[in-house]
Amino acid sequence: MAEEKKIDDKKEEEKKVDEKKVEEKPGKEEKKEEKKEEKKDEKKDEKKEVKKPDEKKKYKFLIVSGEGCGTQMAYQLKQEGNSVKMFIQDPSSRDDLDNAVEKVDDWESEKSWADIIIFDDIGFGFRQNELRKQGFKVIGGSYLGDQLELDRKFALNYFGKMNVKIPQTYEFDSFISAKRFLKDQNKRFVIKFVGKAGDEKSLLYVAQTKDNYDLIQLMEHYNKIWNTAWGESKFVLQEVIEGVEAAVTAFFNGEKFLMPVYMNFENKRLLTGDLGVFTGEMGTHGYFTFDKLKLFKNTLKKVEEDLKNDGYVGTIDVNCIINDEGIWPLEFTSRFGYPLITLMFEGMQGHIRITDLMVGLVEKTLDFIEADDGFQIGVVVCVPTFPYEDGYERYGKEMPIVILNERVKEHFYPGDLKLDEGVWVTAGSLGYGFVITGRGDTMFDAKTAAYNTIKNIIVPNAIYRIDISDRWIKDYPKMHRWGYV
Repeated sequence: MAEEKKIDDKKEEEKKVDEKKVEEKPGKEEKKEEKKEEKKDEKKDEKKEVKKPDEKKKYKFLIVSGEGCGTQMAYQLKQEGNSVKMFIQDPSSRDDLDNAVEKVDDWESEKSWADIIIFDDIGFGFRQNELRKQGFKVIGGSYLGDQLELDRKFALNYFGKMNVKIPQTYEFDSFISAKRFLKDQNKRFVIKFVGKAGDEKSLLYVAQTKDNYDLIQLMEHYNKIWNTAWGESKFVLQEVIEGVEAAVTAFFNGEKFLMPVYMNFENKRLLTGDLGVFTGEMGTHGYFTFDKLKLFKNTLKKVEEDLKNDGYVGTIDVNCIINDEGIWPLEFTSRFGYPLITLMFEGMQGHIRITDLMVGLVEKTLDFIEADDGFQIGVVVCVPTFPYEDGYERYGKEMPIVILNERVKEHFYPGDLKLDEGVWVTAGSLGYGFVITGRGDTMFDAKTAAYNTIKNIIVPNAIYRIDISDRWIKDYPKMHRWGYV
C-alpha cells in the first residue's frame, strides 16, 4: 500500500503539470464571450434565479424499467420534489429503491396518471412508438433504437451507410466453425455474443495473441460448458482495431440533437489496470463540448433524420475506436447509458434541474443544455459477487451503506440499493451498488473530487476501480493530433 501511495503521489504531481497543458478544451474563449452576454441579462433573470426550489413546478413521472437500471434517474427526480412511480419488470430486481420511490406492479394502468413516461432500457421500442402516437409524452427510445442496439447485423449495415470504416465482423452459431475460421487469420479478433448471451458481459473476450490461439482455446472451453440459461450460442467475431476507444452521446428531442454533445470514455473491466472480466461498466470519464464535433458529425449526426422519422426521444450514444486512419464505430447505445447519465447530471448540476431537462426534452422547449465547461467522472461501487448473480444473496445482499458526510448526497446515485429504516442497503440481484461522481476544471480535479467523496462512504467488502480517467493523459494527445479534441 505504501508503495502504491508513492506511485499515486508521483502520478498526481505529474498530472497536475501535464494535464494543465493539454486539457484546456477548444472553445473556451467563445464560452467566455457567451458568459459576458449572460451577465448582461442577469438583472432580467434575477427574480427567476432567487426562486426557491419548492416554488418550481413539480411533475408526475412514471419510470418503466427492465432491470432497475433507471434507479439513479428515478431517485434524482424524486429528490427534486416530483411525484415518481417506478415499475421494474425483472422480479429479482424489484426491491431496488424500496422505501425511496413508490413502486407499481402494473405500469400500463398508471400511464394516464403520468405527465411523462420514461423508459430506462431497450426492448420497449414498439410500445414507445405506440404511446407517442396516442399522445403520451415518452422519453427513452424507439423501435429504430432497439434495432440499432440489439441487432448487430442491422447496426453494421447502418454504419455502412455512414461512410465510416467498419471492423471486419463475421457471424457464427458454432464454436467449431469459428475455430476453423480463426486458424486461417493473422490478426486478432474479439468474440461478442448476441441475444440473451450478450447480457453475460464476462463471456466477451479479446484475443491477446496474433494467431488467436488463446481465443480458440477459450471457445473450446465454451463449447464444453455452455449454459442453456444463456440461450443459443450465437456470436460474432470482430476484428480488433488498435486506437483510442471513445464515445459521443447526445440528447435528441424528437426533431434534432441538442448541443452540447458529451464525449465519454468507458472503463469496462472489473479491476484496476484493465484487469479481470468485462462488466457492463466500472466507470466513465468525459465532458460536454460545443466544438470539435468531428466524431459527432461523422456518426450520430448522420442518424438525425431517421431518429426524427421514428419519433426517438432520449439520449443515444455511439462507441468507436478512433485512430490515424479514421473512425471505426463499434456499437450504439440507444437508451440512457449507465453510469454515463450520472456524469451528465453531474455536469448539469447548478445549471438546470433534471426535471426541467426531461420536460424540455419531451416538449421540445430546450434549444441547448446548460452545463459545466470542465470534466466529470463516475465511479461504480459494487459488492460481492458482482458481476455474477451466483452467491450475491449470501455474500452481498442487504449490505449496509454508511454515509459519513451529508455532502456526499450531491454526488451519490443509487443503483441496486433500497432503504431499510432510513439506511441504504444493497438490493436487487447483481450488487451494482451506486455511482459516485466528481467534476473539476481538469480531468485530474474531477478524479480527485470523486475519490475524495468515496472516502466518506463505508461499504463492507466494496469493489471499485481506483484508476477511472487515468488513461486520459495518454488518450488526449492522440485525439488532439487526429483532430477530435
